[in-house]
Amino acid sequence: MPFHLYKVWNEREGPQWFGIHVEYEEDHWVSTCKAVDRDGNEIPAREPVAPKFYGVTAEQACRRMVDVLESTYDEVIPASEGI
Repeated sequence: MPFHLYKVWNEREGPQWFGIHVEYEEDHWVSTCKAVDRDGNEIPAREPVAPKFYGVTAEQACRRMVDVLESTYDEVIPASEGI
């Protein structure tokens, strides 16, 4: 299951980290997003950030979740770009 780590930021809440999980279910891909620490470990007490999103490809399902983060936070940075 692909996992994507993002650092997000806004003035009200400061920096936070979210993990997007993407998995294949029957004939489509599903993405979910949860709060994690900066190492990617899930924070158990936190609720999911958004409902599940679906896509024909893994990239499409992930992109839909990233769109939610981008509409909620001032800055969204993939871990691959350095955090």
